[in-house]
Formats: sequence, C-alpha cells, structure tokens
Amino acid sequence: MKTVMILYILFMLGTGLMALTSTTNSVIFALDTLDPEITIQSPNGGEEWYIGDTHDITWTITENHPAANSTNLWYNRGGVDNVALALEIENTGTWTWALPDTLGSNYKIRIGSTDLFGNNSLKSSAGPFTITYITYVSPDTPDGVTVDISNNVDAVISWQPVTQTINGIPIIPDGYIVLYNETPYEDNDHFFYYLWDVTNGTTFTHGGVASRRDQMYYRVVAYKDIDGRMAEILAEARAATNTKLSFADIKAAMQKETLGGVK
Repeated sequence: MKTVMILYILFMLGTGLMALTSTTNSVIFALDTLDPEITIQSPNGGEEWYIGDTHDITWTITENHPAANSTNLWYNRGGVDNVALALEIENTGTWTWALPDTLGSNYKIRIGSTDLFGNNSLKSSAGPFTITYITYVSPDTPDGVTVDISNNVDAVISWQPVTQTINGIPIIPDGYIVLYNETPYEDNDHFFYYLWDVTNGTTFTHGGVASRRDQMYYRVVAYKDIDGRMAEILAEARAATNTKLSFADIKAAMQKETLGGVK
C-alpha cells in the first residue's frame, strides 16, 4: 500500500513539474513601422528634355522589407492630376520613358513605394523640369485666311489649322490670336491690335464691323503657351476693353519662339 502511495505521489509530482515547465514558442517575426525612403535621382528639377527622345527615370528606395511589384511611377504638369507611367513594377531603380508630345516647363515625376507591412511613401521631383522641342517651337503661319462679310454686318474670319512648326515638326497650337488694323498701309507690328483669341476652332466673328467700317484688315497668328504667360496677357487684354494692345506689345511680353508667323 505504501509502495502504491509513493508511486502515486511521484507520478503526480512529475506531472505537476511538467505542467509548470512546459512552453510553446511562436515563430520568429519582425515588426516594421518605417516608411520606405525614396530618392529621385533624375529628373529631379532643372532638366530640359526634348519631345521625341527617351530618358531614364532613375531612383533609389531604401527598405528593409520590400514587397514585390510595389513601385509606381507617375508624372504631372504642375497640377494635382497625376498621369500613370508604370504601376506595380519591380524596384529596379530605372525606367525608360518615351517623352510625351506636350510642351511644358513645369513637369514633375512622382514615385510611390509600399513595403510588406503596408508602410508607403510618395516622393516628387524636387523641382520642375522642361519638355520642349529641340529647335524653335514657333507654330507655322496659318494658311487660307479669309474674311466673309456677305451679310453686310459681320466679318467672319476663317483660316486653316496649323499642324507643324516653322521647322516642319508636328505641333498643335494652344490657340490663335486675331489682330486687326483699319488701314492697309500699316505693316508694322505696332499698328496691328489684339482683337480676340481663339482656342477652339479656326474661325472668329467680328460682330457688326461691316456695318460700321468701310475697310478692315486682319492678321491671324498661332501660338504655344508653354509657361502660361500668354494666357495671362490675353486675359488682361480681354478685360481692358478701352485699351489697345498691339502685336508688338504681345511679342515683347513673350518668348519669340512661342509665336508663329502671321497671315
């Protein structure tokens, strides 16, 4: 009986010790709360790139727990709208970009990255860069300028759309400026004045002029508004109805190569 009791006590003691000393370990895991660190190398501001070329966007991403296919590339033209270039790609540090055919001096690249823990970062170019033509961006001279006064009231000015620069490079003008002069002898730019600007279509109606004037002469010039200055100049001209703005004034305020030939 004593032997049985001793064995029972030893059994219970051993069981208790096992219960007190048994452990279960989880698998090894890591905890990452740091966002990826993105450095844009190019373009990062100040570059002048040319339509028709290809350039490498280059960057580095420092991250301890990178996720596969977690790099995204966009570009924008100084606004809030980002245009996707490449989404969910590997972090190779370089991506070849066929440049868009839209001129601009305020382009920026934006790069995003996400790691395995869901931490993410966004980084934009430190400064704007320019996309332009290798040569002058002057739109060609508008052809086929005609004036219709068949109703004896209005003058309807029409012209053919400009499709290339003066050097034969394809281009879409941002708009056309219609200028006027009341005499046929004043060829000087100081004597042709802003009438209106057209950004949609290739026609403009000078209302009532045929019933008020015996003669009127018109010029049409295409333009590219690379940095927004032309929009500001023309907005001021439309608002200043009592002030004449000559073509010479407009040219002085703009870069010469952004204005096309007149017709």
